[in-house]
Amino acid sequence: MSDSAQTPMAKKPPPAAASKSSTSAVRSTSRGRPAVVAAIGGLLIAAAVGLVLMKSDISFTLGGSGSSAQPSVSFVAKSDISQAAATLTPAAAGALVDDAERCKIPLVSMTISKGTAPVGAIIRIRAGSYVSPYFTVTEGMQRIAMPYPAPYGSGAGTYIVEGNANGAILGLTPTKSLLELPGTQNIPVVWRPVSPC
Repeated sequence: MSDSAQTPMAKKPPPAAASKSSTSAVRSTSRGRPAVVAAIGGLLIAAAVGLVLMKSDISFTLGGSGSSAQPSVSFVAKSDISQAAATLTPAAAGALVDDAERCKIPLVSMTISKGTAPVGAIIRIRAGSYVSPYFTVTEGMQRIAMPYPAPYGSGAGTYIVEGNANGAILGLTPTKSLLELPGTQNIPVVWRPVSPC
């Protein structure tokens, strides 16, 4: 045999070795994919949870529990709107009730309790341009409806209480004692502007 016939030729890697190196390259590029997919999935889940919490009106800092400086108010349940309408000023009741029934702008639900005020004392409440009828303090608690004191989307406004029922308690969250009567008492309030329906 000749020398050229006996000289070993350069070895090619076996097909399995070539396949192994290309598989490891694919593995190294696909290792980052699950992490990216997991991160995107986590963000989508967090966004969905946040949306559900907002829609369900779970309390947050603004308007959830209120504070003594700025109590929160809640809306009248849709099933109670017709009963609440009887506590509104007749001239304004139609439009306010219509907005509440169509889920455009709800009505505020609040109570008036005697506290230390004398039975027979009176109050009325201003909410923007709306002025409530006079409410007479009784031994029992009275549930009343009011419009919001500012545009609903703002989430904050101020009620102005007038009358002589010093010591009566306005049922907000937390409750507010009327201690600046006779005269007027400003009560800043907050709420979460979410759809009631």
